[in-house]
Amino acid sequence: MQRICGIRNCDEYLGRGEVCRGVRLCTPCRNLLASRLCSLPGLYVASEQVLEVRRYHSIRIARGRRPSGICLDERTLAMRSDTIRVLCSWCEMIVDERGVSGPCDLEITLLTAFLRAHLDWLTVHPAAADFAQEIAGLADGAGEALAPANVSTIDLGPCIKDGCGRMVRASLRLGSPGSAPHVRCDGGHTWPPHQWLSLRHQLEPRRMAGHGIPA
Repeated sequence: MQRICGIRNCDEYLGRGEVCRGVRLCTPCRNLLASRLCSLPGLYVASEQVLEVRRYHSIRIARGRRPSGICLDERTLAMRSDTIRVLCSWCEMIVDERGVSGPCDLEITLLTAFLRAHLDWLTVHPAAADFAQEIAGLADGAGEALAPANVSTIDLGPCIKDGCGRMVRASLRLGSPGSAPHVRCDGGHTWPPHQWLSLRHQLEPRRMAGHGIPA
């Protein structure tokens, strides 16, 4: 029976009561998950406002000059699309497995409220850790979209997770000495530091194949 938190980079032991109930996340990770779910609607709305500001400024750029914010706009749009897609997929799983009615609209406040209402059930589900890490990826991605000038990002290659294929990026927050890079794909999968070397070895053949170079 599982006795430590299911999050890959967390070694917190579960309490006896948590083990008996089948809970798969430690209390700090559950609290952080709940906090991130609560924060997503605000981040999503803020990203829309930032996107509109960037569009406004790009219109004012003189003709013949490339809008400097266009790539940031594309990333913000992708982040918003991924947020709704990931939340919907977890809502659909709950509907299918619990036989309940889902949110009446694909609106982020309704989606996150539905997930929070079923959070106790999700924390005992075999996919609890995957859910927590995908929500963490969404929150991190939204934060980066809101402050892109403070983040340096490098594209590493297509995601190695089955059926994903989204771009894996290493992001480092500038102006924060000692901060570690954050490695995640646009689909929400993340890799802690102890998995970076293995990830690099798995990404290299894919990057060479993408450039027409035999692996």
